[in-house]
Amino acid sequence: MKNQTVQKIHDSFEAICRGATKLSEFLARGFQVDKKLLGNLIMVKSIGMIAGPRGGGKSWAAILASYSVAGGKDLFPWGTGAGAVVVYMDGEMRANSLQERLRLIHELNGDEASRQLAERNLLIINRDYLGSTIGSIDTDEGQTCIDALIPPETELLVIDNLSSWTSGGREDSQSWATIKNWLIAKRVKGVAVLIIHHTGKNGQQRGTSAHEDLLDFSILLNPLPSDPSRNDTKFSIQHTKLRDHLPELRKLFEFSIWFEDGKLKFESAPSGFNVATNVAEMARMHDEGNSYSDIGKNFGVSRVTAWRAVTKYREQLETLADEEAE
Repeated sequence: MKNQTVQKIHDSFEAICRGATKLSEFLARGFQVDKKLLGNLIMVKSIGMIAGPRGGGKSWAAILASYSVAGGKDLFPWGTGAGAVVVYMDGEMRANSLQERLRLIHELNGDEASRQLAERNLLIINRDYLGSTIGSIDTDEGQTCIDALIPPETELLVIDNLSSWTSGGREDSQSWATIKNWLIAKRVKGVAVLIIHHTGKNGQQRGTSAHEDLLDFSILLNPLPSDPSRNDTKFSIQHTKLRDHLPELRKLFEFSIWFEDGKLKFESAPSGFNVATNVAEMARMHDEGNSYSDIGKNFGVSRVTAWRAVTKYREQLETLADEEAE
């Protein structure tokens, strides 16, 4: 047994030594391009965070991102999901509440192939459903329990949220040091991680500032006044840290989630974008044969936002024409 332990230490030392590479050799080596999981934002092995206040829409944003990656769907402003295996770790919601949110988002998807992908690729870990506290990510025992639930083919792990998955909700530097090692191990294995976190009274993420050091991207979510005509959940998205060069994400974006005729509706657009002043031009472009995807790219909005705006605009024109005819 002792000889085996010595051999393992020797093998580990040899691997580390091989990692010290001359610049000429390192530059000449051909590395595999990291797989895109959600546009250019979430890549395989990336670690990111969405932080925001309680009840501000963090879980909606996290579930939308998870579903888009699993189902290969577009999610503006980030891009197209890869159709990869996602494990969504929910530590707070009752099982029926989480189920209802997922059902509403699933019903919003009209692409049957994408629906089948999502049904196969999106895996849920929910304490209420499993009937177990499972464990915490800031203890070795908890990490072992959680790792046992994560299948090896997982490419994205979403932790909703950091407070609910730590023992006692600790967010200090000592607790984070244990979590950090676990996250690095995930990166080494090729798993991306998206952490959902609360902001404090100062509007910034709670706990130690060391949270930011490891992150490839950090997103700050802030609630916005609801639209009275929709009674929506509205929030802004600001990318406060981007390790990669992504100038298209430097602007502020707004998300709106509401219910209409018992169905979930969702829009995302650059902050301050006024649909009403652009919809006539959108309709003209569509009449000329441009797809809603191309129209959305032209105006910097999602395909769904362009489609919904043009559809509503044409309905209004038809109503006016009928009233004039009468």
